[in-house]
Amino acid sequence: MRQCRAAKGALMGVLMGVLTAVATITPPPALSATPGLTASELKAVFLLRLPQFVTWPDGQVAEVFCVAEAPELSRLLAEMLVDDARGRVVRELRPTETMAGCDVVFGTDATQLPAGAAVRPMLRVNDQRGYALGGGMVELQRRGARIGLVVNLPALESVGLKASSKLLQLSDVIGGAADGS
Repeated sequence: MRQCRAAKGALMGVLMGVLTAVATITPPPALSATPGLTASELKAVFLLRLPQFVTWPDGQVAEVFCVAEAPELSRLLAEMLVDDARGRVVRELRPTETMAGCDVVFGTDATQLPAGAAVRPMLRVNDQRGYALGGGMVELQRRGARIGLVVNLPALESVGLKASSKLLQLSDVIGGAADGS
């Protein structure tokens, strides 16, 4: 059992190191796909790292990661948190469930929010083409063998979230001074 945990911890360390290396070595706006990592593993790393580059109001931290329609991604996130959870949990969203209580949501949109419910700020991420242009917050965009980030600043700011300058430097930005919006 200890060996299994050590192996999972090693995988988590490798994946986090890969994202850090990719983010610092590769010029923006695209991040290189890393040989040996599946698309789901790379998405999982991005989802765990993104909240470090976003500020929530009132010092809130991202603890609840909700994933819709991507069971493999949910499993990978949960495995990555085994040794370093720091209060973070993964919740797989079923089609009938709402996003209430989620801090980071992948693979769904605000249509699942309960009508009239007071919802705390959440970071919404998706890999569907055009998600950020359509009003989503962060899009993981495939560009050949690369993955890039598209950040919609007005969508983030509308719920009180603020993107760090590091995240913006690594992303295509919608609604920023550079695109004239």
